[in-house]
Parts: sequence; structure tokens; C-alpha cells
Amino acid sequence: MKKFGLFISIALLTAFVGCDSDDVEDPVVPAVSKPVVAVSENTPTSFGVEWDAVDKAAGYQYVVTESDAAGNTSEFCPETQTDKTSLRFDDAAAGAKYTVKVKALAAADSQLADSEYAEIFVETPAEGLSSQTFAFTVDDPVGYDSATVKVEPSIADETYFFAVVKSSLLLDKNSNAIIEMLKKDIEPESLVKGEQTIETKWLDPETAYVAVAFGYDADRGASTSVLSRSEKFSTAVDPRMSIDVSVMNAGDEAISAKCVPSGSGSYFVTAVKSADVAGMSDREILDAQLAALNAEIDKSGWDAVAAAQFRSGTSNYNASGLSIGTEYSVVAFGVQKSAAGKAEETTRLFKANTKTTSPEAKVQLTYVIDDGDKYVYVDPDFAGKAVMLFDLVPNEATAKWAVGLFYETVLEMPEADIIAFMLGDPANLYTDALTDRVVPLEWGEVLYVTTIGVNAAGVTGPLSMTRVEAVMDGNQGGGDEPTPPTTERSNASVGLSNSLFNDEGDPAAQITFSPNSDCASFRFMIGYGPGLVEEAGEEAMIAAFGDESLNKSTNPEGLWYDSSVLQGSNGAVFTFVKDALGATVCNYALAYDAEGVPGKISVDTMQFPASLDDLPTSPSSAPTSSMMFHTRYRHLAAIELMDRTSRLKVSNLK
Repeated sequence: MKKFGLFISIALLTAFVGCDSDDVEDPVVPAVSKPVVAVSENTPTSFGVEWDAVDKAAGYQYVVTESDAAGNTSEFCPETQTDKTSLRFDDAAAGAKYTVKVKALAAADSQLADSEYAEIFVETPAEGLSSQTFAFTVDDPVGYDSATVKVEPSIADETYFFAVVKSSLLLDKNSNAIIEMLKKDIEPESLVKGEQTIETKWLDPETAYVAVAFGYDADRGASTSVLSRSEKFSTAVDPRMSIDVSVMNAGDEAISAKCVPSGSGSYFVTAVKSADVAGMSDREILDAQLAALNAEIDKSGWDAVAAAQFRSGTSNYNASGLSIGTEYSVVAFGVQKSAAGKAEETTRLFKANTKTTSPEAKVQLTYVIDDGDKYVYVDPDFAGKAVMLFDLVPNEATAKWAVGLFYETVLEMPEADIIAFMLGDPANLYTDALTDRVVPLEWGEVLYVTTIGVNAAGVTGPLSMTRVEAVMDGNQGGGDEPTPPTTERSNASVGLSNSLFNDEGDPAAQITFSPNSDCASFRFMIGYGPGLVEEAGEEAMIAAFGDESLNKSTNPEGLWYDSSVLQGSNGAVFTFVKDALGATVCNYALAYDAEGVPGKISVDTMQFPASLDDLPTSPSSAPTSSMMFHTRYRHLAAIELMDRTSRLKVSNLK
């Protein structure tokens, strides 16, 4: 098939913005920073909070409220000012809920406004917990990656859990929340008793930490005392070499980064998927990389691995063959040869996070409208019709894609619904191009060809929609505006009414049809979802009723019955399965005059109760027909209806 280009017109819109010089808004006065508040103490009878000093604050204002079990609040402490950065309340009640609000007050000469209130929630422990408390002594000086803490419990024979935690992780958390956060780190062997002097390693340099402890019962998996915490302390500056890692570029399958060490030592750098190291500490990531390096050294020797993978000085790191649209961490750390000939770290881990790009999946449509008489060799039914000859070619980024052939009513559907429908059935997805295809159309008919692609990362590309009109010079397409309905209409109509009842354990409805004098015949759908006419449009409904392949009398998968099945009666009884209970169910009918011209579409709504007990055991009027139908309530969406009525015959020219 000869390839035809698509002509795309782009409308450029220029926006003009008017300005009224009289409309001058009041200037916004900047405010001092809002305090970041943390719980410093929490017992059955007292609690405390603290915060770091706020720059340019002359003092602080606070207020405390208490909430009862019903959620009613009362004042526990009225608005009060202080120049301190911590508060303690000794008259609390056990198991009570308190809210502490603190704001920074701007200095008078700062030309700043007061901050907003910071808020933290405190729930004091209920009575019944152990009275165990802890005192902490932190050795001075604190190392750059370690701290030694002496812990003195008030009760020597009760087990407890101890940890050194970044102060930033405790902000805005009450004691119960801190305990819940630390529970994942508790193993039976990590519990201790009595006075302990504990060295904690692998801390971050120049970082604030807090030592915490609380009684814990491993068998019950529950704390046995309130949480105690030390004063904040900070680790020292790391004197070892640092490595500045910065990502310069991230492509579809590659990352480039720059590493700038502060010293002359050697270092190792690599890229790891963020998902593979999720939940791991920097120490755990470093250990895993060291283990992998040493496995290679065991296999190839130190010299070979060092020459291939270790660096010194400023260098550019390039990783290729990566997964598209994926989060990565570029990690680096200093390394040297140990006495045993193994790789050992000489710095902490340094890293920079990035994400490879996700190329856009697109499908290119090229087509031309031609005379179907030329292609009767493909299918005799093409005679007298127009045909669309087309190719659909996905770009390299497209892993799978779908195509839809719809009538104009597709323009009334939300784009998200169209995409979900097109990608919903894996059996309808393509991985290769469709070329040399032909679709028959009536002359003057308008068709919308929609395509959607998905790349290898599972990211959906843009929905493409091309308007195709069956005219001889139709390869230029057209706009996206729907044309007015063109179907000829008559005055024929048929009324619908219903009576619901319990048909021996199943919901049922007696449907009565009332055709007018212009109605020679009619077709009807029973037991579908509401809103089909509004959502799909009358043109789509008429097309559905006009498609003989959708006649349920000859096709179990059809949508409608012809009035001939009623055998001259004006009604019938339809019994539903129980999925209709509690549902809003609609019936639709389309009348035709003696010339077969469609008229009015009628809609009848049935609201089934949730229980069969709410239905009478017989219809409210005598049955008008012995015709009985057993059917199932189906919430047919408008997009599904449009798909059923726009499945055009596609042939391959090859």
C-alpha cells in the first residue's frame, strides 16, 4: 500500500491580560518561621514539649486544650507567653488527650508577623504501666559516626529497649507514636536489663540525635512503661574524605553523574534501583556493595577489580542499560585494601537520587479514502462503498498499544473512560504495527480512529483521536467537533411501564408496551444501566437498535429484542437474577413507522428494593402475556454500547 502523510493543523492562541491600575492589593507581610514541636516527656501524670529556637522570634505563645472521650475540648492551659523553648505540665491525667499549640512571636523591630500556630497531639499513658524510668549520660566528646550512652533504669530487673534515634524523626510525634515507629527494630536479643553502657555506631556526622528507652515485653509485643528520652546531642564533623555526588543527566536508559571527592583516596561508585534498597539504611547499602565487590575480588583478584572499578579525583560516572522510568540512587564510598586483601570502606556512603526518563508511547496513523469498487477482490461487500486504507505504526517507545474505531459520540465521553476501555482487555492489545488494512464505510460517514500506547515502564502515552470522513479527498481528516445528527426520524413512539414483583424467589417485572398510531414495530432493551441515551447519545442508540447482529432472538450476546417476539401481545414478564436487587434498572425502546424510519427512544426506570421481602408476590395488574423472559441486569456503559455499535469490518489487503 502507498503511504499517505497526515496533515495536521495547529491553532495558535494568544491570551491578552488586562490590568487595572486602580486595583492595588495590600502587601503581604512575611512571618517568622513556625516552631517545629516535639514531645519531650510523657507519663501518666505529666508531659512536656520542646522546639528549636526560631530565628528573629522575641518569644513564644502557647495554649493547651484537653479532649474527652466524646471529642469535646476544654481549656487545659490558657494562652500564655514564654521566652523558653520547652514546656512541662505536671497536672495531667492518665489516659487523657491533649493538644499543644505553639507560635513564634516576632520581635518588635523585625518588620515580620507572628508565625502560625504549630500543633502537636499528646496522649498520656493509661494507669497500669510500670513506673520504670530511665536516666541517660552521653559520653563527651561524641564521635562523628558513633555515640556511647550510659542507661540507668529505675527498676533493674525489667527488660527494656534502647535506641539512638535522629532527632528529626521524632518531630511532631508523641511517645506512643515513637514507640510504634521503633517496634519494627525490636528483636528479643536486643532487649536488655539493668544499667548498660552502649556504643551505637554508623551514625550520620553533624546530626542531632536523642537516646530513648522504654520497657518492653517481647512475648506480648507491647511496651510496659512510658518512653524516656535524653537531651539532644550532635555527632561531630566527619574528618574522613567526603564525596559530592551530583546527577548531571538522566535519559531513558542511562544516568550520568559527577563525583567530586574532598581528598586523594580511591572510591567506588555505582547505580542501584531505589526499589532494591527500599527500607535499607546507608550502612546496609554500603555493606551490600562491599560484599559484592569482595565476591568479585575473590574471583578476579584485587588488581583487576581495582583497575576496573575504583576511582580517584573528580570523575564522571556513566551507567547504561538501565530500566526506563525507574528511580535510581547513585551511591559512592571510599575504599581501600585491607590487610586480608579485601575491600573495606574508608568513608560513609554518599548518594544522589534520580529517575530515568520515560519515553512517550505513540502510534502513528496514515490513511486515505478510496472507492470500494476497486477492492471487491478483497471483499464483495465493498462494492458501492467508500473504504479507508490505513497503517498504524507504533514508535520505538511503544511496548503495547490499542486502537478503537468509534462514531462521533465518542467525543462526549471522558478521555479517561476511553483509555480505560481501550486498554482494559489484554486480548485487544497489539505489540506490532498494523499495515495495509482496509475498513468499509458509507459515503459521507464520519469515523474517529483512536490510538493509545503504553511504554515498557507501563506509562500510558497520550490518547490520539483522528477524525476520518468518507469523502474522496478525505485523507486530510478534519476537526474534532461532532456533526449534527443525520438520522431521519419519524413520529413513531412506544410507551413503557412496569410493575415489580417477587417471582418465586427472584425479582421480576411485568413490562407493558403502548405503541402509538404511527408505530408499526419497535425494538426494546430490558435490564440495563441508567443514562445510556444521555451518555452515548441518540445516534449511538439508534445505531445499536439498527444492528441486526445485536438481536437477542438470534444472538445470545445481543442487546435488544424485536417486538415480533411478543407475538402480538402488548406486554411480557421478565424475571431477573438477584443482582438486580437494590439497583436502578432501565428499559429502552425504539419505535419504527411503516417505512422503517426510527422515531422516539423511550426510557422506563425500575428501582428494585434491596430485599425480596419488599416486593409483592404478584404484579399489580393481571399479566398481559404468557411470554416469559429470564434475564440478567447488566450495567452497560455508554462506551461499551458505542463499541458494540462501531465494530467495523477490518480486512488485510495482503
